[in-house]
Amino acid sequence: MTNKHWIFKESFLYKKQGSVWKVKATDGTAGYFKYVTPRQWYWSGPMVANELISAALARKLGFPVAELQETEIAMHRGSPVRGIVSMSARAWEVIPWADAGEHVFNDPESHVKDTDLLAALIVFDVWITNLDRFLGANLILYRNRPSEMYNWYLIDHGNCLYGSPRKWERGAWNDPLWDRITTSRYTPKGLEHLQTSWPKLEPMIEKIEALSVAEIDEALRSASHLILRNKERAFIRRLLLARQKRLRQMFTDWLSP
Repeated sequence: MTNKHWIFKESFLYKKQGSVWKVKATDGTAGYFKYVTPRQWYWSGPMVANELISAALARKLGFPVAELQETEIAMHRGSPVRGIVSMSARAWEVIPWADAGEHVFNDPESHVKDTDLLAALIVFDVWITNLDRFLGANLILYRNRPSEMYNWYLIDHGNCLYGSPRKWERGAWNDPLWDRITTSRYTPKGLEHLQTSWPKLEPMIEKIEALSVAEIDEALRSASHLILRNKERAFIRRLLLARQKRLRQMFTDWLSP
């Protein structure tokens, strides 16, 4: 992917976990730029690094993910800040899953492509301790005409992996709490029935188990040393490798009658 030059358009969201701007590239591509100030770090942790690493892992497993670019952007005449742009799909309709409507929620297989892969998304989210997919805002649907089935891709993995330091106050990364997050139903509306079948989930468990240490290390290198300190990188590596070994048992326990 060629790096693009991005221009600030407007502020989109500000919260204690970080800030989001709408931006546009000189070639017309639209995107959302996320960054974190030192004051917000307690609530967000290395959010940009979490995004890059999670996206790299998702791609290795075959999940479609928004294109990302680590970059610096300035607001008007302000000093540039470092963050990440998540690029929007170019399509006639681009919506978050949460806005898809009851007809999609009631029968996703008839309206959305690759629902078997979509069902397996919960395995990936459990592996990376993603607690943010449940609202459906972090799953994007798109199509070019009303008669088409929706394609989809993943966005917004800032609260995974290391996540907010406040998140880890609930327990260390190897606390049994994190083995039970499957039972919390962090699933977009309408997909619940797809994510309780062992035959649908086991292939993704096998894919994650088959990832080598070298492949996981390659994903970790997606985040530069400008945005991820060595001790945080080591923490994420330890978390991924440990949960990779426990993943099958977590889902066995969850799906047992």
